[in-house]
Amino acid sequence: MIMMLPPATSKELFVVKMENAKPGQAVLFHGLQGAAHLNGKRGHLIKFLRDQQRWVVSCDDDDVGETVNVKPANLELAGPKKEYFVHPLTGQVMIPKTTSVPVTDTSIVREGIADLHSAVLSAYHRQRKGGVVVSCGDDYMIAIEFDGPHGNGGVYGEMVFTDKCGSAQAVVRDRGCQRATELGRNFLAGETVQYIDTTHEIDFFNLLSKYKMQARSEGHIDIKSGLKLYSVALAR
Repeated sequence: MIMMLPPATSKELFVVKMENAKPGQAVLFHGLQGAAHLNGKRGHLIKFLRDQQRWVVSCDDDDVGETVNVKPANLELAGPKKEYFVHPLTGQVMIPKTTSVPVTDTSIVREGIADLHSAVLSAYHRQRKGGVVVSCGDDYMIAIEFDGPHGNGGVYGEMVFTDKCGSAQAVVRDRGCQRATELGRNFLAGETVQYIDTTHEIDFFNLLSKYKMQARSEGHIDIKSGLKLYSVALAR
């Protein structure tokens, strides 16, 4: 005898979606009654309280990093804020070809990985919005759009970068950039941007390695920069 199970409700579907959720992932609040002002807003998962069957979630819109305990049924995993192209039939990523223009904004210069990282966090705590571009020479850059506070003095964000990988350098060439920094500016178009330069390649790649260890990607390609998009949680 074959038993037919009833279809899952919308809340049950959200619970299933959250079963594989991990700390650091972005979520959207929905269906909250006691904290209805959070519905539709973004947050980031901190940890799962097994005894309460709730996620501890930081609120991105709160400057002091307010946290709330929320049932999985009231959370939905959020996609990246950045736009990206995917072909509706083949699923192939489509990257538009655009011509970039030089970045002429004033940069601050930092040396040493600790100083670079401190400058990135300081840009967030000073602006509370926008993003930062860290560059090294003409070929390498890291761009981060700030998403919200993370822990004690850290920040959640979305990141793209150009390193020594041939595919990343091909994007720089195909977009007609004089410097990779222009892709970072494109990524953060419309945002307040802090530019940071370093002349030490070793420091730059140590910083990038540190950030990549705290990042995850679902393979999306950002429209404005043409680079692979990462979610990142930067600790203080």
